[in-house]
Amino acid sequence: MKNKTVKMVLAVVVLGVCCGAYAGVKTYVAHQEQKESEEDSEESTTVFTASTDNIKSLDFMVDDTKTTFEKDDDSWVKKDETDFPVNQTTLDSAASAIASVDSDRVLEDVDDLSEYGLDSPSNTIKIVTKSDEEDGDDITTTLYVGDENSSTSQYYVRKDDDEKTVYLIDSSCVEPFTKSLNDYAQMEDFPAISNTDTITKISVDGDNSYELSKDEDTSTWSVKGSEDEEKADSATVSSLVSSFGSMAYSSLADYKCDDKSKYGLDKPYATITVDYQEEVADDDTQDDTTASGEAADEDASSVEENSDDAEQDTESDESVSETTDETSENSDSASDNEDSSEEETKMADKQLTILVGNETDDSSRYVMVNDSNEVYTMSTDTLSALTDKSEEDFWDMTVSYVSLNSLGSLKVNYQGSDYKVNVSRETSTDDDGNDTETVTYKLNGSDLDETTFTTFYNKLINMTAQKRLTDKYEPDGDAELTATFTEEDGDTQEVAYYSYDTNYYAAVVDNKVYLVNKMNVKELFTAFESVVGTEEDSSDKTDSDEATTDDTKSDSTDMPGESIEESDDSTSETAGITNDSDTSEEENTDSQETDSTEE
Repeated sequence: MKNKTVKMVLAVVVLGVCCGAYAGVKTYVAHQEQKESEEDSEESTTVFTASTDNIKSLDFMVDDTKTTFEKDDDSWVKKDETDFPVNQTTLDSAASAIASVDSDRVLEDVDDLSEYGLDSPSNTIKIVTKSDEEDGDDITTTLYVGDENSSTSQYYVRKDDDEKTVYLIDSSCVEPFTKSLNDYAQMEDFPAISNTDTITKISVDGDNSYELSKDEDTSTWSVKGSEDEEKADSATVSSLVSSFGSMAYSSLADYKCDDKSKYGLDKPYATITVDYQEEVADDDTQDDTTASGEAADEDASSVEENSDDAEQDTESDESVSETTDETSENSDSASDNEDSSEEETKMADKQLTILVGNETDDSSRYVMVNDSNEVYTMSTDTLSALTDKSEEDFWDMTVSYVSLNSLGSLKVNYQGSDYKVNVSRETSTDDDGNDTETVTYKLNGSDLDETTFTTFYNKLINMTAQKRLTDKYEPDGDAELTATFTEEDGDTQEVAYYSYDTNYYAAVVDNKVYLVNKMNVKELFTAFESVVGTEEDSSDKTDSDEATTDDTKSDSTDMPGESIEESDDSTSETAGITNDSDTSEEENTDSQETDSTEE
């Protein structure tokens, strides 16, 4: 029993020693591996290095075609196509990326290049550099690019004729050489219109053709398509016009297009034409002002000579002073003329034409601008704001606008009863010569509260529609409210409101039918009821409301239609004249009574 115990103790001791030894060996190995790893990370192998100033040419595959860019003085050119618009920044970046190539892992004695994609390289980059020696030959270095190691974002490459050594280099050295040819071309800037306020016309010819025109006198826009020309919504047009100040290309598709059909530009999806003006130097004005400046210089020179003579002739200090002052004035005049010649400009008519072609794979369309042979892509969203619109999208949805300042009279038929508001204006001049205009309103010959009327009138002229009907409309029943505007110059306009459905009223103006939110029209009706004093209200009315009701009840609510017309005729004879005295009102009343008696 004792021997067994001793053996067990010895076994435990031996086991402990073995475990300790194992732990020690494991720690040692870990330290060694860490040390070797640190040494490997600190060590790197230079694959290629050169000064970017010494790089004379870069030869590599572009779109599966061997392409060479070389330096001509300090500029890059495409060797076989010198008119190619090389993007200097892009080539400088490529040269900088390849000027210093290091590898942190080198595989030697490689037997099978296919394991690294180097049996058939994806790209071959040939770098020609100047020799450090003055009369030395150029040095050519070739890097063959294989597969990408996706886990480390590095590429396998081999150098020159060495097929046994493979380097892992950073992707930043290779990616500048993986672009398409157009990526190495210099894009032109889109000819954006710096001052969009000068745009006077925009026309779009395509599936939906229309033309927007600006009235130079009023600055209002109109739109014309297949129908008659109509007033355009100012906010909608303004948004469209401003977009021409920020348009930009997405990418270059073809720097020298010789076949428009490849991009659908031989038969464009749409053609956009914009007329505008641009500030340019006025050469004629400059010549005139320069000549004027030269004449002034001659005058100044002549005066200076006089001044010199005056200095020599000291008989009169006043003569010298006057001559000197004259010299200063003429010199200032010459200086002003010079400044004027530099600032004189004029506005020249310009036109921008955009051909819109096929769609691309990246939500863009091909475009050509003006007479350029270059084809670019532009965002579909940018273009659709123009090409996917029709004349209806620009229609002004204001139902019937007549400025109160130009209103002469307003006839309203509401629920079968006729009413007429006459507007009178009188101008008075105070002792200081200041003019003051007094405006009065009369409803069927009786005074009308200005605030009550203008509240209704503003709702009437600012009524806007949600949409317009383009199909023929046959009203079902009579109009609930018809308003006829007569301006001071005699122009008239009529709008009639018909119940359309549960959501809309149909507002008919000439041959246009607007669909207006029903609640807005109900508010209009309520406002008019306040004008004529027929609005029902459970609460007590104000003194003003009661007065309006009393004044208008006998004239409008209870008055037969024929009598109203007679009153209207009488009132119209005094339209445009302000009656401030009670005598004028009595004369109007007497006139109405006389007309009624005669009938």
